[in-house]
Amino acid sequence: MRGINAYVADHPEEKPAFAIDLEPWHLITIGRAMIMRWPIGTIMGDLKNKDKRPKPDMGSNQWAVSPKRSATGGAILLTDPHLTWKGLAVFYEARVHAGDLHMNGFFLVGSPIMGYGHGLNVGWAPTTGGPDTGDVYQMKIRMWGPLPQYEYDGRWRMMEASVATIKVKEGTDVLMPILRTHLGPLISEPDFKKGVAYVGASPYLESTGLFDQILKMCMAKDVHEFAHAIAMNELMEQNLMYADTSGNIGYVRIGRAPVRPKGYDWNAPVPGHTSATAWLGIHPFDDLVQILNPEQGYMQNCNISPNNMMIGSPLTKDKYIDYLYNVTWDITNPRGKRIRKLLHENPQVTPEDALAYTTDIYDILSKPWQRALRQAIAAKGQAHQNYPDINAAAKRILAWDGRFTVDAIGVPLYKFWRINCSRNGKVDVVAISKSEELPVEQELLILEILQETIVEMKKKYGKWDMAWGDIHKVGRKGQFFPVPGADFNGGVDGPNFSETLFDVKSKTDKTNPKLEIAYSGSMAMMLMFFSKNGIESHTCVPWGQNADPQSPHFMDQGRELYSQRKLKPTLWTKQALLNSFIESKLVLETSIVSP
Repeated sequence: MRGINAYVADHPEEKPAFAIDLEPWHLITIGRAMIMRWPIGTIMGDLKNKDKRPKPDMGSNQWAVSPKRSATGGAILLTDPHLTWKGLAVFYEARVHAGDLHMNGFFLVGSPIMGYGHGLNVGWAPTTGGPDTGDVYQMKIRMWGPLPQYEYDGRWRMMEASVATIKVKEGTDVLMPILRTHLGPLISEPDFKKGVAYVGASPYLESTGLFDQILKMCMAKDVHEFAHAIAMNELMEQNLMYADTSGNIGYVRIGRAPVRPKGYDWNAPVPGHTSATAWLGIHPFDDLVQILNPEQGYMQNCNISPNNMMIGSPLTKDKYIDYLYNVTWDITNPRGKRIRKLLHENPQVTPEDALAYTTDIYDILSKPWQRALRQAIAAKGQAHQNYPDINAAAKRILAWDGRFTVDAIGVPLYKFWRINCSRNGKVDVVAISKSEELPVEQELLILEILQETIVEMKKKYGKWDMAWGDIHKVGRKGQFFPVPGADFNGGVDGPNFSETLFDVKSKTDKTNPKLEIAYSGSMAMMLMFFSKNGIESHTCVPWGQNADPQSPHFMDQGRELYSQRKLKPTLWTKQALLNSFIESKLVLETSIVSP
């Protein structure tokens, strides 16, 4: 923090007018703000009393290969978070060498916490998923004079009341009342007429040991020390995969999950007026879903169920407490299906294979949809001849190899055609995804929709046969480049949902509606190779490391790496950094003040 303040003092022109004065404790709040997104999401799902929680708008890829399936003789680990590229989830890449502490990876902006990456001996990769770490209690309440009370075990207790001031940029400060019980804070407006309030509860609400745990994770000499560190349970609920220089690979569905009394539906609000529903402690590390060095020699968890992590996975639901296994939404998806197949069929994964898997842009639904189109064309004979462009369009789609390359002509048409087939609700997209036979009327319908899509594209773009990279771009502030990969039509495992391992989600540009600009998906990839000699890693981000449009690093990685499906070596050791091209050096000196 002293370093940041020293920089601000030397560059006052770069400090925004709305910026606050920074203090050391702010670093902790950034980490907690990120961590709390998961338990708060779980709590709000319980509040709505949903049997099946919606999938969070967060996804990621992770996979690991052990030496038995690695051509390098060491473990291989991939971490590839899929998050939006703005806001709290933005990470910056850094190398840190401080005495015995060595870190290479991605950090939350404004925080020294390394979210994922590796130390000298161990690396790790997270994806969204994990045990149920939050609950909602329904409380009995009443007003007692000017203050509210709540009932607990037949007695009335006073709520703690306070007010938080929320500063608003270019606006008036907002005062937010806060009411708390010993179980947690109120998470919705209390209803004093009905005498009901809802309280959110999570072990993370009072958890402050994240810094200590991350330090121990970075310092771990092997997976066993690493497991001891993550057993502190300070990380949010996650699928956490890790590997070490000795060739071990491990996985745990981590999370600070409370031990819940039996006999209640913990996916909905439970009675909070009685100690009968009070938690019985926190589940120890050994209770969690986990595996070390699976027999298969590989594993992946791209936001999927542990049962689908590998062919013949031993991590089946029947072996674990239901809320620890917690497969309410993450069962399987196109990314998980694709990488599991690739890893299972490759007995010796080379570095070239690993890079190809990291940046894979194949659509597993391309063949089923091509099959449906081919049969529709054949079955309808001359019926489609009234559509002037349909033969040429079908020929393009059917000749496509299923990979979203920037030069793939006709693939934008393929995307919009499939989206249109879902929109009217009349096309049996489930049957198409399963490569099942379509009735005659369905075959004619998908041809009609294809022709309608052609007309739409000619109206918008002037033609239908543009290449994928003609309209799909990566970039910002006027610097845009053709980008491969795809993610469209949404859904958890919807029958018409396509996403590639190199995940690139785009949306129509407001200033130029003819362009689809990438804004989410693969955003901080790191591929790690482990050996007795250490860890070699490669990384890539979609834009660049600098947010200043005038900086040469504003879009350099988007131009030279991301749009080309390339990763760069991290050169992470101190000597490698000193031997490489150094653009600038800045030495900050500060004295350590003893408490």
